[in-house]
Amino acid sequence: MLSLPLRREVLGPALACAAVLVGCAQAVPKPVDFSDVARKYKPTDYPSVYERWTRHAKLWQVDVGTVVEAWATYESWDFRQAYVAYYASIYDLSDTDRATLMRSQLDESRTSYEFHVAVQMTTDRWNDLERKNSPWRVTLLDAAGNELGPTSIQVVKLPELYESQFFPSRTEFTRTYEIGFARAGNGGQSIAGPARGRLVLRLASPMGRIELVWDGK
Repeated sequence: MLSLPLRREVLGPALACAAVLVGCAQAVPKPVDFSDVARKYKPTDYPSVYERWTRHAKLWQVDVGTVVEAWATYESWDFRQAYVAYYASIYDLSDTDRATLMRSQLDESRTSYEFHVAVQMTTDRWNDLERKNSPWRVTLLDAAGNELGPTSIQVVKLPELYESQFFPSRTEFTRTYEIGFARAGNGGQSIAGPARGRLVLRLASPMGRIELVWDGK
């Protein structure tokens, strides 16, 4: 999980078509670089890097309206480097504190796939991804369709001033989640992920599903 501010210290054929039309209307995101290349980002680079690693998807049905709408940011190593540059600038971190934060972010990027996800639904009580008995099934897939279940889905309540600057896709109606998938997988399970050039975060329910996709260069 990324750092918080210092204390000093997300049917019938006709309905399926409606959902598809919403997806088709969205622009196709640019491919991303999944490599572990070291970058020298400036604080001003953060907004463009955030946009590069954030995906949006919406499921809409005629008789319901918006079933689910989500914005997901994949916290890749590339993203984390820009985040550290921006965070360190805002909170005036010392070189030592910045280096410590960078090392911790590198370690997290190598051990897990983590996503910051803002989700809103027509009915608030549907928005319960974290519950064990939730009708929503959250999974991560690679290009071959191999699937991985999450190791954690946490509801995070972040200070509005912080979230609006670092994750501006949030709205007054969204609920924020941090969703993690261990790279080693549950019980040794794993996916090729970036090695196959694609990651897909899927949110599925009896009313339909959405997929947020990151394709590699």
